[in-house]
Amino acid sequence: MREPFQTQTKAIKWSKKILRWKEDLLHLVYPSSCLCCEKELTIGMRNICDICDANIRYTYFENFSEHSTLDKLFWGRCNLTSTCAFLHFEQDSSTQQILHAIKYRGKKDLAAELGARFGERLAQNQSKFGSIEVLIPVPLHPKKKFIRGYNQSEYIAIGIAKSTQATVNTTFLTKGVHTESQTKKANRFLRWDNVSDVFHLDISELNGVKHIALVDDVVTTGSTLESCIQKIQKVLPDIQITVLSLAIAK
Repeated sequence: MREPFQTQTKAIKWSKKILRWKEDLLHLVYPSSCLCCEKELTIGMRNICDICDANIRYTYFENFSEHSTLDKLFWGRCNLTSTCAFLHFEQDSSTQQILHAIKYRGKKDLAAELGARFGERLAQNQSKFGSIEVLIPVPLHPKKKFIRGYNQSEYIAIGIAKSTQATVNTTFLTKGVHTESQTKKANRFLRWDNVSDVFHLDISELNGVKHIALVDDVVTTGSTLESCIQKIQKVLPDIQITVLSLAIAK
């Protein structure tokens, strides 16, 4: 009689083979292409080809001993513990195409994957980011979230959490007023007026928490984050706040 363990092991091997055959067949019938260069991806690649992946511009802010451009963006506006952005955002770049895919093409898996990569970088600097307990995605209005199907910042945060000790909370900070897209606003003052006093807090969600991180997809003027931070600091003046963004615009 065949041992149960040997039978189980053989079943697992066959299951893996069938899964691989299925993936190969799907790739043959429905080949996927790179989000950046649109060339066909080989089996095993996801979303971005190796060449385009190698050309992504990382900030390396997590290793900076001097103040980064993201730090300086909030000088005189908010009192932050630290900041970090993962990628440089430039027009007509791989980063722009990646962010567009995450935000408008339903690429939740890509948001989580890049968030996990970001989290791995953050985990290498425990003295700066190791005390973050809760990741709070910048919220969307329920109407916009319904139309889009998800909040991209939430999936970035989920990815970061996989590589860190922090947890994700989506109920502490919510958005209650549907505002016009920030990309349509001409300057920082108009953007500030567009987002001021539209966020709501449930402070019971953060009992005993000392250090949180707000997570966003891309920072341009920082007005949305500034509004969130000021709202939080009004009711929780002693809490430490870090800003984590997948990308920062030049």
